[in-house]
Amino acid sequence: MADTQVLDAVAAMPPMVSSEYHIVATGIAARLSAAEMDALERCVTDASDPARGFNALYVLLARHRRALDAGRFRGLYQRHAARFDGVPMRAVLDSDMAMLEQAGPDLVTALRYAETALAAYPGNLALVAHHARVLAEYAWSGGETGQEDLASATGRMERAIETDPERPRFRAVHAQLAGLLGDFALALTSIQRALDLEDSEQPGYAMRVVEYHRIRADITLHREATAIRGRLDEATAQVADTLQERLDKAVAGVEERAKSEIGKVRSETLGTLGLLAAVIAFIVTTTQIADRQPVDEALRLLTSCAGMLSLVFTAFAAAFGVVRPTRLILPALLGSGLLLAAFLT
Repeated sequence: MADTQVLDAVAAMPPMVSSEYHIVATGIAARLSAAEMDALERCVTDASDPARGFNALYVLLARHRRALDAGRFRGLYQRHAARFDGVPMRAVLDSDMAMLEQAGPDLVTALRYAETALAAYPGNLALVAHHARVLAEYAWSGGETGQEDLASATGRMERAIETDPERPRFRAVHAQLAGLLGDFALALTSIQRALDLEDSEQPGYAMRVVEYHRIRADITLHREATAIRGRLDEATAQVADTLQERLDKAVAGVEERAKSEIGKVRSETLGTLGLLAAVIAFIVTTTQIADRQPVDEALRLLTSCAGMLSLVFTAFAAAFGVVRPTRLILPALLGSGLLLAAFLT
């Protein structure tokens, strides 16, 4: 293609709103010679026809992008992109530039520019696919993406496929979105269709096929991870149910034992209070009786009362297991001794 022919070709490109804009630009880029690339770069700086200048820049960048020549893409972009701040299509170039950052793709910036371009040209299927691809890459990289955004992008891609069913890139992007939404069968079918549609005679075939196989590997891995996560969640739920059941049984057993112990303590307390009441009554009665007796008789009566109380409390302690039996020997001997002393005096 002669220099004048390539300049005429970029001047005659479809309007940017058209889905054919990117197709024509890619077609021109695929057959450029070194001299024609120089002519197009001179055209970019020609202020007499800004529309043709932008088209020339877009074609050159498409050439470097398809060749995966990030260095030449970056250099050309940095030299000339600022000339076209007022052209909405420049947002696509900004998005591509963000994807080619030396430190790694800046997916957040790339997605923001892709959204700007899509808002300016919503009917341009190439931009629909570009936005969906960047959105999918962002989501696959772990970025937070709403299910509604993914579903909307999927719907736009399905309409794009209906319009141009033979475009492999559309199928590949659709596969990425379907995988993110969990429809793995559809995703694998779509990526296989993309592989089938790729023309091995076209430049860059090998690179695109490698990318498609990477997408298929991502989908397969995500499918397996989702299945494992589902089984893990199920197992976790079963373990939680089992532990909860055991915990409930343990709590019920503790409550039952607590009720039994409380009942036992209550019974012992009531018994003790009854015994104390009886002892107090016994002491009061004995004291009243002793008050009317001579001193010797009163002492003997009080001594026998003390012995009786000692034996009663010893028997109570033995009956309820308050202390060890060996500790009850001395109180028993004391009580018996007091009673014996009362009878012998």
